Amino acid sequence: MRNDGSIQYPAGMSRVLVVDDEDSIRKTLRSILERQGYDVVDAATVGEALSFLKREPPPDAALVDLKLPDGDGTGVLENIIRRRLPSAVVMISGHASIRLAVDAVRNGAFDFIEKPMDRERLLITLRNAVRQSELMKQSRPEHPPEFPTVSGRIKTLLEEAKRFAISTGPVLIMGETGAGKEVLARWLHARSPRASGPFVALNCAALPENLAESELFGHVKGAFTGAATVRKGKFLTADGGSLFLDEIGDLSLSAQAKLLRVLEEGRVEAVGADRSIPVSVRVIAATHRDLDAMVADGSFRRDLLFRISGLPLRLPPLRERPEDIRFLAQRFLDETRTRQGWPIQSLSREVLERLRRHPWPGNVRELRWAIERAALLAGPALPEVRHLVLNEHENTDRPTGSMESARRRAEVKSIESALKETGGNVTSAARKLGISRSRLYEKLSELRLDPSLYRPSRKK
Repeated sequence: MRNDGSIQYPAGMSRVLVVDDEDSIRKTLRSILERQGYDVVDAATVGEALSFLKREPPPDAALVDLKLPDGDGTGVLENIIRRRLPSAVVMISGHASIRLAVDAVRNGAFDFIEKPMDRERLLITLRNAVRQSELMKQSRPEHPPEFPTVSGRIKTLLEEAKRFAISTGPVLIMGETGAGKEVLARWLHARSPRASGPFVALNCAALPENLAESELFGHVKGAFTGAATVRKGKFLTADGGSLFLDEIGDLSLSAQAKLLRVLEEGRVEAVGADRSIPVSVRVIAATHRDLDAMVADGSFRRDLLFRISGLPLRLPPLRERPEDIRFLAQRFLDETRTRQGWPIQSLSREVLERLRRHPWPGNVRELRWAIERAALLAGPALPEVRHLVLNEHENTDRPTGSMESARRRAEVKSIESALKETGGNVTSAARKLGISRSRLYEKLSELRLDPSLYRPSRKK
């Protein structure tokens, strides 16, 4: 701690890239960070940032404004992720772009900071981002990443998947929400002949029907109201690599027809364009739905199902591979404690027994959330059963949809309670829940909760 009482955050000579179009912000950030021992480089545009990333060693962390003169800052994030650079990206956002910032975190950003930036929060976030970068460098594999499992059933599945990986045909991964379908898709891509190309993921369930075709195939300027610029589309972004279409059963019949045409012809036609463009993409689709039943009721095209299901893989839910519960729980605990700078500890027998009895309707995703939250609630101490937030009334005999609804209601109740207690203060509510502020913003967006409704000053 310094003489003036402020906290000193040791940084060594970690390099930070600052991307913002305002000179005053770049100068202020440079002054603050250089006093903390960081090596700072800056850029005013997306183009300048990408140029730096091409010719210089990658920075340990990047502070990137979302709104830039030649595009938005997610272009810098996408470049870093696509090239697998060990750089943790922190997005800088104004109040109006919070939703974009949350989306950026979902797409790989380490965190985001809202303007005007608080100095202490900036330094803490940056310190953690640099630590994340160090972990990325240490864990960068010489070989393709493994699928995290000790389950004999999953290992048998992976042996089959290895044969699919070297193929060029579409793969269909079936399994419940949160079971790890995207992890398996990335595993397949990393072992395919396209491993050096991009891996692009798209959640079809989150696509508004009127924007699905634009998101998939792109659009030209003026193609429809609001199309102020050219959009490349996911297929062209994934050219030479793999495109992961999660929850493909949620695509509209119109988008299904156009997707089928692209798969058959290998060409993409943007919305509003008068010509098609050749594209080389391997599609890996995933769904938790019964596509055969959807074909029977007319909500999914039979010819598209035939086209995407030539290489099918069924990923079992977590409750059907119980040996993975202990393995993954310890893995998630280790990751959380490492991020916090706490020593690694093993989960107690009581906690493991409680985890074993839980039905895990949200699968691996639910387990990760439960362990991360328990670890943060426990702090440097070992998590206890009281730190686990699990729905005691869930039953594996009930349909998955009912269990998902119960979990959703429990989440809403927990978050609403924290917001009420903190008067709608998101930072304080996140601290009370034991999760990061960005994770809480993600949950608020997902559950459609407005924190301003819980502020005492709000007129009713």
